This record gives sequence, C-alpha cells and structure tokens, in this order.
Amino acid sequence: MTTGDDASREPEPKQRESGADDAPSPVSRERRDGTELLTLSGDLDLDVVEEIVPVLEAALAAQSGGLVIDLSGVTFADSSALNMLLRTHARTKLYLGGPLQPVVRRLFEITGIESVLNLHDSAAAALEAAGRARP
Repeated sequence: MTTGDDASREPEPKQRESGADDAPSPVSRERRDGTELLTLSGDLDLDVVEEIVPVLEAALAAQSGGLVIDLSGVTFADSSALNMLLRTHARTKLYLGGPLQPVVRRLFEITGIESVLNLHDSAAAALEAAGRARP
C-alpha cells in the first residue's frame, strides 16, 4: 500500500550508471572505399537504438547507394533494433556484416528477418557486396 505522497510522485528520469559516460559508444561511423560503414556493439535495446539513430541518419544522408552495418559486436538485440534495421532497409540498400552472436542469430531466425535483409558473413564481405553494387 502506498501513501498519497508516493502515488503522486513523478518517476525519476533514467540516469546512466556511475562511470557510464566513459563507456564506449555503441556505434562508430567511417567511410571505406566510398561506402558508409556503421559498426554497432553491445546490447541494442530501445535506449541504445535512440543513441544510434542520429549517427545512422548522418550516414544515410552521406551515402550514395548503400550502407553497411557491422553487427559482429552486437551481444543482444530487441524489437527496437529490428525495427531500426527494417526501416533502414526500406530507405537504402542495406548490407549487414556478421558473424552474428548466437542470441542475435536466434532472434533473426525466429523473426525471419534473415530472409529480408542482406546478411553477410563479415563486414568485409558486406563492404565488398556494397562496392560491387555501386554504379
């Protein structure tokens, strides 16, 4: 049972854990051989996807004919990550590089997303495929 004071209290904003500001970014961006490459790492949940989206938008604006996303460092992905990948796929030619971690591979298998997205064994293979597809 709660008192009236407890019931009317606003939830406190989510704060990063101590030292989290020193944590590595879940996304890095570079241009390789004319192709935009995003490297994602760690757990891709709603909060992390929100951090990735601005970098993804910048890469989409800069790319001309394809985007490569390296997923080999992703240890977990939820529906918000799948949604981000599908929305990106709808906007450009998307090439995904693995190898996928077992939990991420299982999510891709269960959802059937493997048959929709262009998944390669490595980021290098995805970059090569993107390069071949460029005019």
